[in-house]
Order: sequence, then C-alpha cells, then structure tokens
Amino acid sequence: MKYCPVRLSKHKNHQNPRRERGAVAILVALSMVVLVGMVGLALDLGKLYAAKSELQNGADACALAAARELSGANSNQLTLAETAGIRAGTANNVLFQGAPVALNVDDSVQFSLTLDGSYSTKAGLSATEALTMKYARCRVERTGIANWLIPILNILPGNSIAATQDVRAVAVATLAPSQVFSCPIPVGICEGQITTAVPGSWIKSVVGGGGGLNGAFGWVDFSPPAGGASELGSNLTGVCGVTNLPAVGTNVVEQGAIASLANDWNSRFGLYFGSLNKPATSSGNATPDYTGFAYYPLLNGVPASPAPGQVINKYSSGVDSYQIKSGAYAPYQGNNNAGIQATGDATFPKLAPKGGATPLSSAEHQSLGRLNRRVAIAAVTAGNCPSSGAVTKWACVLMLHPINQGGNPSPTMFLEYLGLTTDAGSPCATTGVPGGPTGTGASVPTLVR
Repeated sequence: MKYCPVRLSKHKNHQNPRRERGAVAILVALSMVVLVGMVGLALDLGKLYAAKSELQNGADACALAAARELSGANSNQLTLAETAGIRAGTANNVLFQGAPVALNVDDSVQFSLTLDGSYSTKAGLSATEALTMKYARCRVERTGIANWLIPILNILPGNSIAATQDVRAVAVATLAPSQVFSCPIPVGICEGQITTAVPGSWIKSVVGGGGGLNGAFGWVDFSPPAGGASELGSNLTGVCGVTNLPAVGTNVVEQGAIASLANDWNSRFGLYFGSLNKPATSSGNATPDYTGFAYYPLLNGVPASPAPGQVINKYSSGVDSYQIKSGAYAPYQGNNNAGIQATGDATFPKLAPKGGATPLSSAEHQSLGRLNRRVAIAAVTAGNCPSSGAVTKWACVLMLHPINQGGNPSPTMFLEYLGLTTDAGSPCATTGVPGGPTGTGASVPTLVR
C-alpha cells in the first residue's frame, strides 16, 4: 500500500497580527489626543481663570478710584473720576502679570444715578447730569488669549474649539458711609442751627422743667414710637446703646421732659446719681469715658453763648484737647474748677455724685472707661427748632460737660459740633472701612457689584 502524506492547512482561526497592531496604534493615538486635550483643558481654563481674576482686580481698582470722585462738589467730577479710574485700573497686570490691563477713555468707565439704572460715559452726560452721578462702573477685557493645548480636541469629530478666548470683568462702586467707632446718643440737633456752623462751634440747649432739653438740640427716640425714658437711658448707659439707626426721613422727636436722663448722661463723666453705680468692669452698664474732664463756657466768670465757630470757655476745648485729656485719663475736675458751682446757686446748680462730691479717679477711668464715650453721633433733624423731627443726616459731637441738677433759671447745656459724620476726617468715623446699610461714618468708595 502506498503511503499518502497528509498536508496540514496553514489557515488559522485568528486575525493577522499586523492588523491587530494597527488597530492598537489607532486607539493609542486617539487616547493620547483625548489625554492631551484634557490636560490642555485644565491648563487653558486655569489660564483663563487667572486672567479673569487679574482683570477683576483691575476693574475693582478702577471702580473704587472713580467712585471716590463722585462727591457732587465738582462740575468736572466725571473727568476726574474717569482719569482716576483708568490710572488705578491700568496699574494692574494680566496674563500672569505679563501685560497691563487696558482701559479706554469714553468707553471703559461709565456712570449712573442708580445702581440698576442706565450707564453712560462722561461724553454722554450733560454738565447738570454729571453732578448727580452716584455710581461708577468699570468694564475691562482681554481679547485673543491664545489657547495652549485644548484645540487639539478638534481632531475629534464634532469639535470646533477656537484658537483664542476673550475674558471680561465688570465692577460697580459708589460712595457709602463707613464704619464708626463712636456710638449714637439720643440727641437731635436742629438742622437750621448748624447750617452755617463749622467744626468747633458750640450749640446750645436748655435743661427745661423736669429735665427736658429745648433750644438747638433735644432728646430723640431712635426706635419710634416705642422709646421712653428707659430706652433712651439705655442708649446712654449701654456699651453702644443703639444697634440699628433709623433711616433718613424717620421722625425721631421725643416729646416731654425726661429728668432721669441727666443721670445717664453724667455717667459718661464718671459721675453717678440715682440708681446708677459705677460698673464692675469696662464692659458693664454705665461705663464712663476715659476722661470725665468737663468744659464749660465762661467769660469773666459769667456764662457765655459762643457765636458759630467761636469758643469762649474756661478751658481749652475741642476734640484735640479732649483726646489729650482722655489719653491722660483726666477725671472730672470738681464743680468749682469746672465752673459748675458746688453751692447750688441759681446759675450753676449743685452736682453732687454718689459718695459726696467725689467723681471717679484717674485710675478708675483707666480701668473702667471706654474711649470715645463722649465723642458721639447725634441725629440732625429737619428745619429749625421746634422741627418736624425727621432725620436728615448725622452729626459728630463732643459731650462737653455734665447736666446740672435742678436750679432756677434752668441751666444751659452745650455740645461741641465736630461736623457731619460724612465729613472727611470726621473723628466719629474710621478711615475707610465700609459700614454697610447702617453705616454713619465718612463716605468711602465701596464696591456694590
């Protein structure tokens, strides 16, 4: 029998290795594209986010600088505001601090009367309109920021990513009251009495029957119609006393005589009468000021009523002198030396604090007192006295001396007018910290958007 060899087929049941290697290469290439694209997404978005932050810094600086000029006092204020805004904005850099922020005249800085109103460049506003502008808006942008890696995703079907991106930032600022470090006292000054007054003027009132005040200033209620002697007393003896001031336009007149408020008032001088006692700590009720030193207007031993801007008194007065006295913790100097006679005569009734005529000592003022208990905020009410009692603004005052007890004729009271709380350099305001909705300090540029 003849042997027939069997030939085995060379056919195999799997694909050609060369074809497999080609498919893997394609998958690897696509994966690399996606991987590089994702890395590029992170890097490019990070760059855009950094650019946005840098542009926002420029916009904020621009808006704050521009708003500072919107005082309504200069007919050229929009030109000043735009110049200040552009100067402040362009002092910032973008693209990792590699290029200056760009702002353009009659374009980047715009103004409006209201926050949500229509904004215009200075060129689009009349001279009359320019004086009324209250808000400054700055818009900055950087166009053509090149993408580094993310466009590689355009290899994938359906993608169309631009080679460059644009980034913009906007900020709005206005002048708003700052924080204060002086607390309000329940006193209202009649606006007509300080129309021509300058800081340093003394304004007069009279302690009427039962302890009410009348004249150029009187008692007011910060939470009408509640009020009452107890609440007004707590305004004077509490650490600050008033947490929320009433809005401008609120009627705050407090009718009637409030004799007990003299005791609350005098506690700030380290003099305690009636139910009040000196506190155990500086955070207690009825804390005094750092000084009880009193100022009283005397001319040749006779009470005098100073003209606006004129101070006629036995001691050097004014907030500068007060600051010296408070720095030394000077105590109330005694009735005779203060010009308040201890004999209880008709002109200067007797002041006899608890424990006889002994006020708090210098050491007690230092340990128990709080600074600026006598540099305080007072409401300015509409018109001349008697007025409607509606708050129009806020004033900074110095409580000059204690209220005398009793006597006939009624003793005269004085406050030293230190200007409005919104005046630059007001001793009642901090130096530039925005005060929020209830702020009463000097107006400062504040970002609102």
